[in-house]
Amino acid sequence: MFDRKIEALAQRIREVASTGKPPVNLDAIAEYDGILLVPVTNHQNFNGKLEFLPEENTFIIFHPDPATYPYPNRLRFSIAHELGHYHIDEHRKALVRGETHSSEPGFRSKNAKEMQADEFAAALLIPADTIEPIIGKRGFMTLEEILTLGETCKTSPYATTIRYVRMASEPCFVTLARRGEIRSSFSSDEARIRRFGKISIKTLPTTSPGHALAQDSGSGEVTDRKHNASPWFGREDDTTLWESCVHIGEGYTLSLVSIELDEDDED
Repeated sequence: MFDRKIEALAQRIREVASTGKPPVNLDAIAEYDGILLVPVTNHQNFNGKLEFLPEENTFIIFHPDPATYPYPNRLRFSIAHELGHYHIDEHRKALVRGETHSSEPGFRSKNAKEMQADEFAAALLIPADTIEPIIGKRGFMTLEEILTLGETCKTSPYATTIRYVRMASEPCFVTLARRGEIRSSFSSDEARIRRFGKISIKTLPTTSPGHALAQDSGSGEVTDRKHNASPWFGREDDTTLWESCVHIGEGYTLSLVSIELDEDDED
């Protein structure tokens, strides 16, 4: 799913704020927009919020205080998400009319506006002209390459991998699990076309390297394994999957799963 309008909007914002190459300078964008960034010390269960103050005709982004918030890349995504609410016309106009919203950044919400703001944040922080040359003629990226891209863009492993899956031409999906329990999953367009778009399980299969990683603290290194698709989709299927998995902290594992196609499928 590649929203050309969102991509063009994010590119234009980077250009007018003179912050092109990653890592994108979010402070510069907020300053250009005249948006105040206000840190919140008590940020438990709080990700960020864009508010409009009609008396001052000013927008404010409240966000966790970076001095006490332990996840700087996640914080960058939250601020970029709020910038999305500002720059997407319908969202901004709704706030000016007095409507309120509860932000849930990080591709966790099914709300259409929240999903749009997430798409904008990913496009803003991980420019298409940065990721596309890495995908290159091979048509895919390894998980190691994705993690390196995240370090360059200062984005979390999960957001970076979702960004890749959204742009990938290969059939693949990403799952986020905590101690083996699957919390969310996103599939590429090609995976959905080939009926691999929705997994049917709630815990990682025993054949998954993520299942093994969930049993220990992990080293932070990528683990790879080839295994069968059947346990993931609840049907008999002789399709082979290639899964790359890594610990990302607090008991979470991230898996990038690619569907291996035979020659007949590729035609």
